[in-house]
Amino acid sequence: MKKIFLLFIVALAIASCVKMPKPDIEDPDQNGLEIPDDFDWKTIKELDVTVNVTPIDAQSTNKIHIIRIYNSPLANSASLLASGAAKPTSPFQIKLSVANPVDKLYIHETTPDGKGKMYIKEITSANVDVNLASRSQEPMLVKSNAFTASNVMFPAPTVPMPTQYDQVINNNSSVGIIGFNTGESSLYGNQYKSYYIPAGFNRTSNINFGNWLQHAILYVKGSLTLNSNVSMNKCSIVILDGGTVSVRQIGTGSFTETIPVIYIEQGGTLSITQQGANFTNGLTVVNKGTFNSVNTLDINMGSKLYNEGSIVVTKSNNGVVVSNNSNFYNSGTITAPKFDLTVNASGVNDVAGVITTGTWYQTNGTVFNNHGEVAATVKFSNSGGGTVYNHCRITAQETDVQAITAYLEPGSLWQTQTFKVNGSTFNLAGGSMFMTGSINNVWAMNFISTSDVWSQLKVTGSAPDLRSPSTQINGKIEFVHANLTEGSGANGRDLYTSSLSNGAVVNKEQVNNITGTACNLSLGQITPTDPDPDPVFATYFPSQSGWATYAYEDLWPVKGDYDLNDMVLAFRVTQLANSSNMITEIIFDYQIVAIGAAKQISAAFQLDNVSASNIQIVEGDLVDGNTPFLTNSVGVEVGTTKAVIPLFNNPHSQVSYTRFLNTETGSYIPTPMKQVKVKLATPVSQANITMASFNFFITVDNRGKEIHLPGYSPTEKFSSANAAGGSLHPSDIYKNSDGMMWGLLFPEGFAYPAEQKSIIDAYTHFAAWATSGGVEYPDWYMDKPGYRDLELLY
Repeated sequence: MKKIFLLFIVALAIASCVKMPKPDIEDPDQNGLEIPDDFDWKTIKELDVTVNVTPIDAQSTNKIHIIRIYNSPLANSASLLASGAAKPTSPFQIKLSVANPVDKLYIHETTPDGKGKMYIKEITSANVDVNLASRSQEPMLVKSNAFTASNVMFPAPTVPMPTQYDQVINNNSSVGIIGFNTGESSLYGNQYKSYYIPAGFNRTSNINFGNWLQHAILYVKGSLTLNSNVSMNKCSIVILDGGTVSVRQIGTGSFTETIPVIYIEQGGTLSITQQGANFTNGLTVVNKGTFNSVNTLDINMGSKLYNEGSIVVTKSNNGVVVSNNSNFYNSGTITAPKFDLTVNASGVNDVAGVITTGTWYQTNGTVFNNHGEVAATVKFSNSGGGTVYNHCRITAQETDVQAITAYLEPGSLWQTQTFKVNGSTFNLAGGSMFMTGSINNVWAMNFISTSDVWSQLKVTGSAPDLRSPSTQINGKIEFVHANLTEGSGANGRDLYTSSLSNGAVVNKEQVNNITGTACNLSLGQITPTDPDPDPVFATYFPSQSGWATYAYEDLWPVKGDYDLNDMVLAFRVTQLANSSNMITEIIFDYQIVAIGAAKQISAAFQLDNVSASNIQIVEGDLVDGNTPFLTNSVGVEVGTTKAVIPLFNNPHSQVSYTRFLNTETGSYIPTPMKQVKVKLATPVSQANITMASFNFFITVDNRGKEIHLPGYSPTEKFSSANAAGGSLHPSDIYKNSDGMMWGLLFPEGFAYPAEQKSIIDAYTHFAAWATSGGVEYPDWYMDKPGYRDLELLY
């Protein structure tokens, strides 16, 4: 199954831009904050984790137990921090970097016979000792690997692909996408008049899509970049492999043909940079490549969306809307703050499909078939009805449903942290599972099974009184209540027994096995199975599919406007290990997100505890040019003792822009994702390659002028002459004398301020966090009510 994949990724070097300081910018007290002298500005903490296991029998004292560590009970790729191996004679020991607010770890163990369980461990200090041998940690239940859901492939419509085109657009002269007139036809036998932008040509002049004749198609192999809205009438756009189209907005008018209005091949990219896209009145959109939109993607009035690639909607409170008898079919990845399925719409998430959203919302008459993975990080909700068929996995922070009808198919899982239910029915097939941390509000809750195979309803927290004639647990369902007590007090057995019928039982400990699948993560597997055939040993920051962010000011050693957008990079670090938990390879995924500067910015990272001679090879998207970073044949910067891995000398080599990149409201330019792989000649202890020694930095105007995060040291090529003119902290040159910094690391995507809008004003609790030395509001950067001034953010 594809893993949830987010748009934010990181880049580590930029050659670009910087703003002129305000007249008082060098006043060290201009921010008015009294910052503790020893504040380190860290948003993450380092944990030393040790996991001990016990043999399952006398013959297994030297057999491997697979260990996976998560930062959330949802136990998906967005929360996986590490996977490795332990034996009864040698524990799994690892250093993890987690966000400061994280207060629990979730440790999953797969024993040599394939049996899996998950345990909760409270974080009370930097040393986290987990003794699975004594089973002293609180058990939950879990595992994963082979996919068992059925295949529900659906055919996406096609478009005609000419061997020759009727008109080639290879200049910026005026042009309109106009079809054949009555009596006209193609010299090449094309059904529709075809226009073609060839590879290597970037069209920037407007194109008129207001066709009034027969249907016409624009094929893009090069690039089309328009700072204007596009209104499409009786025409289609086909983005070929390698082609890119970037427009402010897409709207549609008259459309008489049945072929797709938008068709994106694998390797093609469509970016909607301002107002979103609206497809209505029976239109079809097919995406096999990349479809990025800042605002809402609206599929309306009987239209269809087929996604086999990646769809990302980035702006808060926007998302994908499928409404009014429209349909969507997804076998790729969809990532959006919101996903609305409303007014008799329907959708299918295929076996390989992954939908990640903040809020999932359904209304009356809607039908959703899920054969893949849906993760609602805030809420899965509905109003006025709707039907869900879950064949695989739905996870949600909160499930809040009213009059919904849900069918949980064999081997499926619906997992949530809080559950609110009103007049709803969950039909559990044998082998299905519904798990919740707590049941908060209940009015007419029905869990029903007609199978002769056990299914499970599990509560790990508290459940209210279910003695209501409108609430029932009916059939071969095991209600597992981890906090069950005897009697009629809180969580007492007497509160539930009258709602059980036709073989349903309530137990404190699980008794009946639920066969493990990749969909249910083996959360109910309590009898042995075959172990994972090919375990992966790795450590992730911030998680296997999550993204962190670096944000920098570029005026060091003097202070700037603190909009923290002079260089913004999203990133993920993956460390691959051998069966002895020794690191063999480091993968750095990144994306330049924004550049709000006019200076020459470049980026790199130094592995503080790895020598340059221990790098076997650097592969992937290698640094461009040789100034300021010059690399040897291996890919390491020349003339350094420690391993310095340059990312880029000039951001313009990755994305084309003029003044600033994605920092001024009203402008947006999509940026590419990049990856660098660093292979080690000799494996290194994982403790020597954590985020504490992952020393990312930028250079400004020359190689010797390095800007690092507070607490990190410059490289050998740093020149102290560049510190002249600044008022620097006596113990850390990357803090001002008043304690302010020039860069921060965020363990998630960072909504950065717009041009010359200070982070102090944009984030309500930034000042409290800084002046308290990080004690107050350690989550100040998160998207929570009252935490941000949206008017000041990009």
